[in-house]
Amino acid sequence: MTQVPTRPRNVRRLLAVALAAALGLLTACGGGGGGAAPDEPVTLRVGVIPIADVAPLYLGMKMGFFDQEKLTIEPQQFAGGAEILPAVQSGDLQIGFSNTTSTLIAASKGLPVRIIAQGVQEGATEPESWTHLFVRPDSGIQTPKDLEGKTIAINTLQNINDVMTKAALEKQGVDVSTLQFTEVPFPEMNQALQGGDVDAIVVVEPFRTIAEKNGMHDVLPTIYNVDPSLTVATYFAMQPYIEQNQAVVERFVRAMNNSLSYAAEHPDDVRATLAEYTKIPPELINEVRLPQWGTDLNQPSIELMGKLTAQYGLIDQEPDVSELIWQPGAS
Repeated sequence: MTQVPTRPRNVRRLLAVALAAALGLLTACGGGGGGAAPDEPVTLRVGVIPIADVAPLYLGMKMGFFDQEKLTIEPQQFAGGAEILPAVQSGDLQIGFSNTTSTLIAASKGLPVRIIAQGVQEGATEPESWTHLFVRPDSGIQTPKDLEGKTIAINTLQNINDVMTKAALEKQGVDVSTLQFTEVPFPEMNQALQGGDVDAIVVVEPFRTIAEKNGMHDVLPTIYNVDPSLTVATYFAMQPYIEQNQAVVERFVRAMNNSLSYAAEHPDDVRATLAEYTKIPPELINEVRLPQWGTDLNQPSIELMGKLTAQYGLIDQEPDVSELIWQPGAS
């Protein structure tokens, strides 16, 4: 979620395109053939976003965790998870990184998407939280209740910040039916707020730090307010690919888990890595709040996301999350 410049995107349209493609490309998802031998060297194209959330992948490459599994990782950068999903479905990528809501929406549309590894979590404590709602200091908005009838900028409509902002504000007694949401890319949000184009913004790092430095008023840590340590995003693959390449996926998961654990324990190495692949301003590298990383998928938080995604109308019914999560050793 900590995001650098993106462009607005229509999640439902992109996933509809992917679903249509699935009808003709389902058998191609395995990348051809009968899959790699258990110890065969393999190159994996992994769809990522140039944000802090995916630092463990890059750090794991540097530390040799993927080399140990005879895997060569070729990160492919995209603007967002909604664009990564169709690329994994078509076979252009073998593995992708996407926020939990996009994955839930994809599964609800019949895509054979399976979560294979943890990606990133919201902070466990409020000082560690990194998704916040800000207003201008002269706006007169002091509490969440004051936001009723106001316009709030989020990076993508009908996606994770849409769901979590509504859930967080409703938890604070806000009538969310009075709110107007508008789509603004993260890099443009602080300017939109300062210029009076919107009443509030929901931002992640490094834009949370920028808003704070600009003197904006922090009203609420949105995702943290709903569920501390919520699983914000994960790594995923398509079921046909997994069935043909189970050993490869297991090797990726082992390497990814080692990478996640290392990143959690070595924040200085993470910050050094961020400078190599993100557009986070160098002067902010040491000030931004790093996400929480770990190997546990925190399934209850994914189940909560499924419930909220259905509650706010992005999917028709609550999903069976146990079917969405792939278990190593099972095809």
